[in-house]
Parts: sequence; structure tokens; C-alpha cells
Amino acid sequence: MCDLDANSVEQEKLSQVKVVVKVKPKQDELGINWSQIKNKIFRREGREICSEHVNHQTHPITEVRRHHRLDSDEANHLDAYSESRSVIGDGECFYRSFIFSYLEQVIDRQDTNEENRLLHVVERMSMRHGNLQWNSEFCRSSKAFRNLIKKIMRWKRHGRESTSSRCKEKLLEFFSEYDTTLDIFIFLRLVVAIQMCSHREVYEPLIPGLRGNYNLEDWCFWRVAPARRSTDHVMMVALARALEVPLRVERVRGGYDPDIYTGPGVPRPRVTLLYSANHYEIIYSRAPSAESSSHQASQREHAADQGSSQQTTQRKHPADQSSSHQASQRGDHADQS
Repeated sequence: MCDLDANSVEQEKLSQVKVVVKVKPKQDELGINWSQIKNKIFRREGREICSEHVNHQTHPITEVRRHHRLDSDEANHLDAYSESRSVIGDGECFYRSFIFSYLEQVIDRQDTNEENRLLHVVERMSMRHGNLQWNSEFCRSSKAFRNLIKKIMRWKRHGRESTSSRCKEKLLEFFSEYDTTLDIFIFLRLVVAIQMCSHREVYEPLIPGLRGNYNLEDWCFWRVAPARRSTDHVMMVALARALEVPLRVERVRGGYDPDIYTGPGVPRPRVTLLYSANHYEIIYSRAPSAESSSHQASQREHAADQGSSQQTTQRKHPADQSSSHQASQRGDHADQS
């Protein structure tokens, strides 16, 4: 009788037990759980960087000074800038800031020369990728990037009746979801790897630790291609050279040469980023005053006169070309091959 009562009590206890099944969050084919990342508040040094992927509002540069508690003599290099735009700190902040800043300026242009140039760059990268014979996600990701450029061309064509502000709103919407931007970042990372491995003579000397069983390709597969890997100087140089986009990176407290790549010498959108605590965001140059613009125009005319004079002198003395100047141009010549 006691055994029966005991069994009844056990069965009653078991009937009250709730079975909880934990379902593992769905991950993409890269093994990255973007839903968790999306819902997380990303922080650096105990501060929230940005709850939006790209902040829809810009902020006065004075907020940067105030946040970092910069003394007046520490912030002189920021006097050339008027505003900043925060981006989310998820490990893709450099690529997100770089391409958003560039495309934002492309939208401001009346023509589509930059879009067509970029489409040619994609084709060039596709040929180099084929030469390297990699089994990667380049085909899919390059198609996504190409579609984005064509989409911007359509926005500009259909938005002529209004202003570029509506096109920028659409760009912000595009960069607000991982579903639309993941392939863009994959493409940009692969462009870096392709550029470096296509010009080994330029980049191998810049990477310490390479040896027989650990070559430049191995380094790119471990350090460049994986999502949310931090970006260093050599990667920034490779991306800017591959896309031929002038790039300047200011540090919060200065102290380093900010010019990463100065460009091919033709007018082109210039990307300027602010770096602090392993995080990048966008900063905007201050518009020159009317007096400054007039002074710059005068300087350009004076430089043109000097250039004509120098060309005349060089025609008289063609053997005086500097070999050191030729050496400094090797990297740029390699990029055009």
C-alpha cells in the first residue's frame, strides 16, 4: 500500500514537470547569428556607439570633442571637419563607413561616371579572382555589389524631379539590414584579398610572419576574408587602391599621417573616417568659405603656370627624372595592371 502511494506521488510530480526544449537560433551558412547581433547594443569602452547600423542623423564635430574630452590643442586637426556620422560597432564598421561615405557622395553627383567606373572595377576584380582560381563567394557577393550600384543609378534617374535627399534616405534604408549588406561586406573583404594577392610584390613585404607554410593567401583567408575581423592599415590601403577611392583616416588625438591613399590625381569622391578605440565612423569636411575658395582658385592657376614652366624645362632636360620618384610610383603602376 505504501509502495502504491509512493508511486502515485511520483507520477503526480512527473505530471507537473514542464519540459523545456531550447531551440538553437538559426544561423546563416557562415555560422553567424545575425539576429543576435542585430538585437545587441554594441559598446566600446563602455559606451553605446550606435543602435542604428548607420546613424540617420549627423552630429556636430563638437560632440566628438566633448565625448573624448579633447583639449583645444588636441583637436586642432578636427577643425577642418563640421560633422560626424556614427555607425554600429559590429566588426564591419570600417567597410560600412567606407562604402556608405563613398556612395553618399556618388549620389550627390549629377552624372553616373563614378557608377560606371565602379562597374568596370568589379569586372577587373572578377578577372583577377579567376586568375587566382579561388573557390570563394565572390560570384554572389560581386553580383550584390553590382546590383547596388545599378540601384543607385536608378534612384538618381527617377529622383531628378526632387533632390538627392530622397536617394540618401533609400541608401540609409539599404544599410539598415544585415540581409542587404552582408554580401556587400563580403565583396569588399574579397576585393582586399584579391588586390593583395594579385600584387604580392607590393604587399608581402608589409606582412610580418609570412613563411613557406604560411603565405599571403593564408594570411588573407585568416585575417581579411572572415566577417567581423578588424581592419588594419595595409587592408585599408589595398581597398582604396583597388577601388581607386581617396581615403583619409583621422585619429581622435591625431599624431599619424592620415592619408591612406591620395587617389589617381583626378576629381573623385574622397572618404574621410575617424578612428578611435578600434572603431570607425564618418566625418565630413567643412565647406570652404568664399574667400578660401577664391584663394584656392588663385593657387590652382599659379600651379598651372608653374606646371607649364616645369614641362618646358623637362623637355630641355629629359634625363633629369628622379629614380626615387619612379620607385614611389611602383605600387600605383601595379594597381593599373
